[in-house]
Amino acid sequence: MAGTGGRAGATRQRVLEATLGLFNERGFGVTVAEIAAACGMREGNLHYHFRKKELLIATLFERFQEEELAVAEAELGDAAAAESYAEYQLGWFALMWRYRCFYRDAFNLQHRLPGLKGRFMEVQARASAAVARVMALATEHGFLAIPAGRIRSFVTNVWIVSSYWMDYLRTSTASAGLTEQQMQWGFGQVMALFEPYLTPAGRAAFSPLAQRAAALVMREDEPGGRG
Repeated sequence: MAGTGGRAGATRQRVLEATLGLFNERGFGVTVAEIAAACGMREGNLHYHFRKKELLIATLFERFQEEELAVAEAELGDAAAAESYAEYQLGWFALMWRYRCFYRDAFNLQHRLPGLKGRFMEVQARASAAVARVMALATEHGFLAIPAGRIRSFVTNVWIVSSYWMDYLRTSTASAGLTEQQMQWGFGQVMALFEPYLTPAGRAAFSPLAQRAAALVMREDEPGGRG
């Protein structure tokens, strides 16, 4: 029984990874038949693990929310080192890329599955509070110069741009996917919000982040990468 359970768990994981790849590439309009084909199984076998596509979406969404909290609440390696904040931001960019379908189609998804909205709002509040604490630390250690009373509004603006730049590109360009140059542009829009508050010490660490992040996520999409 243990072996059977292990195989079933591995199959579920394979289905989830394949489905996430399809959602990222084509959006949530992908059919169950297309998901089954990508997994190399019959639709009936897919239904054994996930009775309907909405369950796949909800399962991936919960995993996305868990990873979002893990990124937001990650401990800084050394709060006095600029690279710790750079790595923290790179973690956010990697999350955006891995779960880009949720960033790109968040508004439509909440209309399609309204039951997800409560969890979305709960995680957003908790994650944004964690980010505000990190920004306060970056200010305390001289990498940012954000007045204490403006940290919350700064984080809100970063959250808005981070959440919707992909949707902006989707509606303003003819490209179906995202190129490395477009990713660098999107990440650059996020980092532009930091620009007025960067100290000389912070600028050295934060300025190259958009380019570093775009190269990082492209490597993850290569064969052998995380995908």
